[in-house]
Amino acid sequence: MYPITQAIWQGRFAAPLRLAALREAGITHILNVCEAPAVLTVADGPFVEVCSFPIEDLVPIPIDVALDALETLHRMAAHPHSRVYVHCIAGCNRSPTILWLYLVACGVGRDVAEREISRRNIDAVPVHPRLIYPQLVERAIAHMHPRLPHPRPAALEFV
Repeated sequence: MYPITQAIWQGRFAAPLRLAALREAGITHILNVCEAPAVLTVADGPFVEVCSFPIEDLVPIPIDVALDALETLHRMAAHPHSRVYVHCIAGCNRSPTILWLYLVACGVGRDVAEREISRRNIDAVPVHPRLIYPQLVERAIAHMHPRLPHPRPAALEFV
């Protein structure tokens, strides 16, 4: 589990073996971005919210799925005092890419977002070329624009 910003953590699958670490980190929301269904529930945390978006690894992320995931991540990160855990199976491709897309859509520079995610999770590939494509980035930025400025700016500050 890697803290990326003041409100967003990223890493491997949120499984029962990571429950103690999630609780210790104060995680309040979980965003699962892999094809495997979430195994933890709100009651396990206790968490405020647990959501899943089926994103297949090493396949271009469908725009509608990405926008729904970004909308959910935004709602979670905007929640007062939230700590959001964004995860996929290995924490290397999908979750860092969705997090990168979110940060960029919220106005963080592309290179800055990539560098900061990679610096905190050395196994992360936050702009995986098999997942991301220019049209997706453009649509994400356009989708998030009306929701900015971020209602909780500290959520975007890197740790």
